[in-house]
Amino acid sequence: MDLQRITQFGSQPFSRSHGMVDRLDLKSSGSGANPYIIMPPKDSKAGGLFKSIEASSRIQVVESYGIKVKEELGIIGGYMADLTDKQVKELEKRGFRVVPDEQDRFLPPMPWERQEEEDESAGATGKAPKEDKELEEFKPRPQLAEPRFNSPLLEKFQGEGVTIAVIDTGLYPHPDFVTPVNRVVAFVDFVEGRTIPYDDNGHGTHVAGDAAGSGLLSGGLYRGAASKANLVGIKVLGADGSGTTSDIIKGIQFAIEHKDDLNIRVINLSLGHKAKKKYEDDPVDQAVKAAHDAGIVVMAAAGNDGPDRKTICAPGDSPFVVTVGAADDSNTADRADDFVAEFSSRGPTLYGASKPDLVAPGVSIMAPMAPGTAKEGLGKQFSLMHETLAWLKSLPAEALDKVPVQQFALMGLAPDTISKIKSSYEGAQKEFNRLLHATSRIPIEDGAYQGLPGTSMATPIVSGVVAAMLEANPDLTPDQVKTILTETADPLPDKRHSKNSQGAGMLDAQEAMVKALTTTGELVHPSEDDKLEAEIRRLLEAGAVLIGGNPEGGAPEKGSPEGGAPEDGQPPAPAPGDAPPQAGQPPEAQPPAPAPQPPEERAA
Repeated sequence: MDLQRITQFGSQPFSRSHGMVDRLDLKSSGSGANPYIIMPPKDSKAGGLFKSIEASSRIQVVESYGIKVKEELGIIGGYMADLTDKQVKELEKRGFRVVPDEQDRFLPPMPWERQEEEDESAGATGKAPKEDKELEEFKPRPQLAEPRFNSPLLEKFQGEGVTIAVIDTGLYPHPDFVTPVNRVVAFVDFVEGRTIPYDDNGHGTHVAGDAAGSGLLSGGLYRGAASKANLVGIKVLGADGSGTTSDIIKGIQFAIEHKDDLNIRVINLSLGHKAKKKYEDDPVDQAVKAAHDAGIVVMAAAGNDGPDRKTICAPGDSPFVVTVGAADDSNTADRADDFVAEFSSRGPTLYGASKPDLVAPGVSIMAPMAPGTAKEGLGKQFSLMHETLAWLKSLPAEALDKVPVQQFALMGLAPDTISKIKSSYEGAQKEFNRLLHATSRIPIEDGAYQGLPGTSMATPIVSGVVAAMLEANPDLTPDQVKTILTETADPLPDKRHSKNSQGAGMLDAQEAMVKALTTTGELVHPSEDDKLEAEIRRLLEAGAVLIGGNPEGGAPEKGSPEGGAPEDGQPPAPAPGDAPPQAGQPPEAQPPAPAPQPPEERAA
């Protein structure tokens, strides 16, 4: 693969080989070899000794077994190489950890991609209570009335100055990210080597919006908690959601390298793969530990393989990340109707640790949509089918009986489903209810937003709150952030939800912000008696916010600077022919250019 270039907006492009990613030897070790990642010996003494010698000497040790190192993965002390089975056995015999680096799917399966479980209620095992979708009359999901976790402190602190690195399928320059100020401060593509932000899958764009979308095109309704945070798009997965372990590690490595110049304080990993019995043996788990140790808060999705136990994916199984599961909040602020989503992966981890750490909303989450992707196509297909099914369900028995089988087949319904519809009117109603529930999961609104379910969506929602916490208190460490999130989370009302399904409970953004503002030192130990915390709570109860660090009464109006929107409450969308503004510059300072579209250019 040619050296790829990274676009950092507002500065000169620089080479992907910059810093800890060192290009060494790209020659294959011979026929019959497959790509692997070689990590230091398992034995702590031997591993420590190996890491203590100079990098060039370490490479010589590895290559003494007839291996040609392709690339060094500095943050895990590992190497990429093409190995034969014989070489793998020789390295393992010497104590090295060797992991395949083949192309694999790292996006958690979307809930509709998995077969429905017959029985999904089992309280003690951590499974979510479930309605029978065939018997339950379909009712449209309540519309979101206001942005999630709307609170005075999240009006004041919106992640300004904090950067979230989204390691995913890319980032489409949606108006919610680039207007009126471009907040995409850097983009790197480890898949195709392109230099302009794009997303050929749509997952990464949605994730970025969950965390830091401004909600511009929705009047502020579909905004993330960190609607003023900066974003770094790190593309490590292709259009089909697949990628390599080494590219994910390089993405994390890039974030660590540039944490200071880009102020990357949060990494979002809404991806994963099957966990190992010991997290130490997983190279991605090793990479997230390096990010944690560098002072970056790493957020990881639990996975969508619930409701079975021990389904937490890696790197969500790492003790050095904040692992987020998905809950259904029914689009309301009322905790009474919240429950863990059936698909959300459950703990414990394979090595016995309790996970996830907490849950956040993860069902039908509306966020920016990347055009021209399979997800957009599927959303349109689901929307059309949903409308057709609703019409068919409304027909009386006589009229429904006259609908030809071919009509149902053209809709894409399976033969078994058509047989159930044609068997009886009652059977048809059951099938319509089931299908209406299924096709309501990924709605599209105004061609700009799409609803998606998954722990992939829940995770960046928490990432956005974390960015706001770090704006409020930049001195917080990753461990403090994790403690604050878990100590302030609200246990879900259904007592059947165990710790291995909900963790500490549902994210409580307001309480997390209060704790963030009142936490000092290395330990998190603010109490209700703390004077500062008591004063903040008093001001909040009085409807006040903190302005410039000093308490003042009254929440900001929508048109005020603190309200996060221009005076008209609706910043103008970019006119056709306008390019997305450069980071930190107003739109009028930009030269005219074609409207942002996923580009076709390749880097040299």
